[in-house]
Amino acid sequence: MELQISEELAGAIQKEAEARGKTVEDFLKSAIQRERSWIERHKIEEEQEWWENYSLKERAKYEGEFVAIHNKQLVDHDKSETKLYTRIRKKFGNTPVLIMPAEGPREIKIFSPRISRQ
Repeated sequence: MELQISEELAGAIQKEAEARGKTVEDFLKSAIQRERSWIERHKIEEEQEWWENYSLKERAKYEGEFVAIHNKQLVDHDKSETKLYTRIRKKFGNTPVLIMPAEGPREIKIFSPRISRQ
């Protein structure tokens, strides 16, 4: 396979690789891995935000369990994190899938000091 890039880009890649003491191939591999890691972290953050904004009433159904979220959908749940993880890996391979404890609605109590006037 042949990949064609501009001389300017080739020079920039070579310069960055040399500055890090790497071959061009090793530099590009690490750059691709960093980009992939960033994309995967970003996906997991979006999945977590989706779950946290999911209806409290619906989330309460899974209280005491772990949930698996993929592409902003609840794809599985289980009381055992290990069993859930095993099923998710079997179904999705190395695709990033958020697995986290499901937290139902919490009761929030606010205590306010009473000021009495006499």
